[in-house]
Amino acid sequence: MKQRISSFARAAILVFLFVPVVLVASGTFADEPQKGPVNPALQDWLSGKSAASGASHGYVPAPVDWSHLSPIKTKDTPPAAFDLRDTDGVTSVKNQYSCGACWAFAACAALESWLKIHNGETFDFSENHMKNTHGFVLGHCDGGNNQIAAAYLSRWDGPLLESEDPYDPYSSTSPSPAPPPQKLLTYAPVFTAAGGDRTEIQNALMDFGALSTMMYYDDSRYNSADATYYSTASPGSEDHMVTVVGWDDAKSVSGAPGPGAWICKNSWGDTWGEGGYFYISYYDTLAVKEAAGFFHLESPNAYGRLYEYDPLGMTGYAGYSGETAYGANVFTAVENEAVVAVGTYALTNNTAYEITVYDSGISGGNFYNPVTTVSGVFEHAGYHVVDLPVAVNVVQEQPFSVKVRYQTPGWGYPLPLEGVVSGYAQPTAATGQSYMSGTGSGFVDIHAQGGGWANTNMCIKAIAAAPGLTVRIVGTGWAEEGQEVVLRSVLPVLVGDVVFEWYKDEAIIIGAETDTFVISSATLSDAGLYRLVVTDESKALYESDPFELIVFSEGSLPVSGVAALAAAAALVAAIAIARMRRTTRSVL
Repeated sequence: MKQRISSFARAAILVFLFVPVVLVASGTFADEPQKGPVNPALQDWLSGKSAASGASHGYVPAPVDWSHLSPIKTKDTPPAAFDLRDTDGVTSVKNQYSCGACWAFAACAALESWLKIHNGETFDFSENHMKNTHGFVLGHCDGGNNQIAAAYLSRWDGPLLESEDPYDPYSSTSPSPAPPPQKLLTYAPVFTAAGGDRTEIQNALMDFGALSTMMYYDDSRYNSADATYYSTASPGSEDHMVTVVGWDDAKSVSGAPGPGAWICKNSWGDTWGEGGYFYISYYDTLAVKEAAGFFHLESPNAYGRLYEYDPLGMTGYAGYSGETAYGANVFTAVENEAVVAVGTYALTNNTAYEITVYDSGISGGNFYNPVTTVSGVFEHAGYHVVDLPVAVNVVQEQPFSVKVRYQTPGWGYPLPLEGVVSGYAQPTAATGQSYMSGTGSGFVDIHAQGGGWANTNMCIKAIAAAPGLTVRIVGTGWAEEGQEVVLRSVLPVLVGDVVFEWYKDEAIIIGAETDTFVISSATLSDAGLYRLVVTDESKALYESDPFELIVFSEGSLPVSGVAALAAAAALVAAIAIARMRRTTRSVL
């Protein structure tokens, strides 16, 4: 497609086929990129299943499935019961009526939960806008999934307020032009309960908030007397999405082989179930095997222009028969501005990445003039935004490039792609946009290969600084006691001598007078909101948004999280595994 910036022009959707393709090129098989297969569940659904079959339906399988993921091992055993309702971590129950929009309700409920828990803000977001403007081949009531929600949110078309686009199950259009989004999504991880290991999803509920998940619903398997549900449906039968808000190990569910149930919020109104909630047995064959969150929501003025070629997000993946591959996008700057962050997807847990931004385009299959590089590990699969350690100034109408090296442990398709999926997604692309390589050199233009590679782009976004928002704090947003924490500033070009003032909970930190603030050994008392105020000889005053640091007791973070945080501290880099949990209130 054409380079997309903040406004996304939606075009009529056509139908083509996204299939595994081998690029015809010289060299061995390992040198030839291959697209991964489309999720068989989606192929089955497209063969005749329909999501729009009443209020109990609305889930459509995504082309990328996460069955290859394994749960991340954690140190701590979750408690026997947990319920976000007990801590005011949920918003009101809604009703999708006869429209297959459960996926939008589940996603909005997760968004609202995170903001309520972490920002103390209560929002009512518009499911109508999400279902009407998702941009896929599917109709407004045909259904959706977490990847469609992530695409809509990561291109910053939403979320909108319910009052800006009220829910109407019969409407297929929304206000145009739409109001600006209320928040900017920067983190959409995927969690798994593969092999019956529930701890990853349970810890995510405690750490972040409500999650969106899929299930199979059969009314004959529902017990209205105690709002419990248990099904033994076959894999691939999922047809509904709900919001997970907790669990109870002791909950008895009729027909299930043992106790224990997930606590879920439905979207059929508060007169259904237990005030709109119900309990799904741990032993249900399909429910809550995978869940997604939509977290780290920034204020609308936290970032500026969004450069992207993938408004439909990740609809496929590719690789070179190994765990490592390189992808890149070349953009043309709309105006003189500073690029401060990059967005992309991880196909596995603990994906290692290296992002390099260049102030030029591609020449002879390679990139030149690197300005900044940041590397780290994405603890969870899903969508991530990574802040750059140095702002990259780009020049109006001149090219700049973003290259990403992906290393996906145990997975041979590291490259996240937006491509054509027959009956599901019809994006467009052009030559000179997206490139790939198996070695980091000799990049090839993806769309220019033709065939099954036509209209395929890399899922790499470049994010510019917001006009006037020129000071940012980057660093690890959470740590354990005893760990080093490094908070750094990303600054504009300043004049002469610069004065730095760091604040914690609005009190100035005596002696903190440089562009970096270091806590050599974190304690619980170091948790709080940090802010940076900068002045220069021009007497201009710049203030950062608040940055929230959370300190956990020693030994409470996942093993992989500790290792990644230690690596981040050593590199002094803003890696997405420690994506900051800062508030989204602007102090400007």
